Amino acid sequence: MPAGLFIDSVVNSIVVGSLYALMAVGLTLTMAVMKLPNFAHAEYIAVGAYAALILSLSFAGNPVLVMVAAFIVAAVVALISNYLVFAPLTRRKSSMYILILASFAVGLIIRYLLFLVADTFDLFDKRIQVANEVVLQWGPLTLTNIFLWVVPISISLVILLSLLLNLTSLGRQMRAMADNATLAKVVGVPTKRVTNAAWILAGGLAGVGGALWGIYTFVDPMVGWLAILSVFAAVVLGGLTSFPGTIMGAYVVAFAENTLMQGLNHWFGLEFSFKPAVPFVIIIVVLLIRPQGLSGLFDRWRSPETMER
Repeated sequence: MPAGLFIDSVVNSIVVGSLYALMAVGLTLTMAVMKLPNFAHAEYIAVGAYAALILSLSFAGNPVLVMVAAFIVAAVVALISNYLVFAPLTRRKSSMYILILASFAVGLIIRYLLFLVADTFDLFDKRIQVANEVVLQWGPLTLTNIFLWVVPISISLVILLSLLLNLTSLGRQMRAMADNATLAKVVGVPTKRVTNAAWILAGGLAGVGGALWGIYTFVDPMVGWLAILSVFAAVVLGGLTSFPGTIMGAYVVAFAENTLMQGLNHWFGLEFSFKPAVPFVIIIVVLLIRPQGLSGLFDRWRSPETMER
């Protein structure tokens, strides 16, 4: 593989891996605290992308402003979906299967509302209006300001979430609920407040991930759904409830989709049309060979649920 092609694929892998990590940690939080594989998480990503797009088109293309808007709007949508759908079903002690089906339904409703907005205001396949400028050109390596926004912000937000979970009272309460929600309630953990905070964080981080994705590529009502399989693959590879494992899994998935696919195309002529199959292959292989994923490699940082394993 030519050096320029390899370096370009590695840069893309780092960017995409950072975005997957940011999107995936919110989903991991949902699965750890609420015990819900929430497929509506895809639409929180899309909602954040559209909030950022509309702000950038209407008022300003400042990256900080569009990401704040994306966090707030997506967090509100996630919180509302919990109040209207997931919380009532949980109070009725609905099974996991019903909750998963409900998440599909919530996602479809949000997605088609986004289609309605996009069709009304002609917002299909738009890019968030943040200037794209080359900041480093060194041989075959080219870095733009988009790279310098996406990667550091994604990594910083993931680190901040990790610090919140490990060093704050709210984080300890979330980890207690992840371990045993019933016992946490008995010992005085305000489970409703903690659950609301988890939904806000999960939705908000997904929204910021969508905004950064829209800065990096484009915004479309399907943008979240196109990313969610790779995000789920990262979560499964990470062991479902392990944050370090999820982050590592996000980069593994990104490198498989970009650098590995580039190599397979160059050496064996494998078409890039096979790229969407990569997350499915990863999920199946992990479930068959190592269902606990990468979580066992991070004993010191494992979540309470993973530690029980």
